[in-house]
Amino acid sequence: MNFKNNFLVSLPIMNGGNFNKSLIYLDSHNGDGAHGWIVNKQLEEQVATKLRRGMKLSKNIPIYYGGPVDVNSGVVIHSKDFNVPATKSLNDTLSITRDKSIINILNMGQMPEYFRIIVGCCGWGPTQLENEIIGSRTNGMSSWTTTPYSHDLMWNTMPGDQWNSGIEHAASALTSTMLAPTFQ
Repeated sequence: MNFKNNFLVSLPIMNGGNFNKSLIYLDSHNGDGAHGWIVNKQLEEQVATKLRRGMKLSKNIPIYYGGPVDVNSGVVIHSKDFNVPATKSLNDTLSITRDKSIINILNMGQMPEYFRIIVGCCGWGPTQLENEIIGSRTNGMSSWTTTPYSHDLMWNTMPGDQWNSGIEHAASALTSTMLAPTFQ
């Protein structure tokens, strides 16, 4: 199982807390664990206003909650049409920039076509995510499902609809891999 470059979608068993109705982009998943960002949870405007002020971001750009880990740092996940020396590719259509200079660039209006400012991230230790997926700590009830990364799900689906769409994408992928019954 390697879920790098997939969406991790929380299941209803996670009805509360940090991951309730979360769609997470996983940028790494290997023997050392997994890492990613919740991409569908826009912060409340009062909190976002304070963060924009602290970042010296003059534009009224939404800020997203990326997860409970490293909440004192932020990243900009964006489309490939933007690139500075600190930009790293995540996949064929998605990049990330962690350098503070991106705030000045956004203030000047030089924005990628698609982007999200995300504060915090998600992380799992070795085998932790796999155990949560198979439900080894919750009496066999999985906490997550996965679906391949989709540009459309990431950027063309409203944040409030991304979790539902993620569940639908995962269900569609599951049913397409099921074998048709054979009768003799």
